[in-house]
Amino acid sequence: MLTGRIVGIRPMEVDDLRFLADLANHPGVRNFVGGWEWPISPDAQAEWFQSSQRDPRTRRLTVTDGPNGEPLGLTGLWDVDWHNRGALTAIKLMPGRAPKGAGSDAIKLIMAWAFYDVGLRRLHSTILAFNGPSYGAYVRRCGWRVEGREHESVFRGGQWHDLLRVAALRPDFDALADAADYVERVCGPMLGLPRQHPVEQETWATMPAVQR
Repeated sequence: MLTGRIVGIRPMEVDDLRFLADLANHPGVRNFVGGWEWPISPDAQAEWFQSSQRDPRTRRLTVTDGPNGEPLGLTGLWDVDWHNRGALTAIKLMPGRAPKGAGSDAIKLIMAWAFYDVGLRRLHSTILAFNGPSYGAYVRRCGWRVEGREHESVFRGGQWHDLLRVAALRPDFDALADAADYVERVCGPMLGLPRQHPVEQETWATMPAVQR
């Protein structure tokens, strides 16, 4: 169980499946995510849960309200690339149920876990260009960068919309004013926020420029 300032994040449970089916089918969620799926039945959700548990490159997690563990949404790591130490991440929160600030809190908690416990160095995701709340949470409040734009890439509401590709490296997370607090929430108070060794900084600086 990961505990943020507002939300908690825990492994997905069978009891969450009906909520997760409702979350996936909610128009306020479906219309604001980049992917598209057929409406999901509870039976299909159970099959999806079993397959996700068997996939070593995916870890889906339930976002909870913290105090009593009631589900608020879904997050996790997808397509984990252990060689290049990167992964896709995303967050879905049930409209009307999640308190203000829950999205940014969950994103920072996942970043701290991915960078300082799992051992990744890069996270990436996508945001529909009209999705102001997600843009504000990821880019403005959590230090993510826009790396590209796919023009008219996603069909929603009878129209084509641009899709933003966003990402964050561990140094982007470290630059956040409250990064140390989230690392301690994930790793414990004795660790604090380790800083990169000067030799590692020099090695990184002398590496040839690559497209990131």
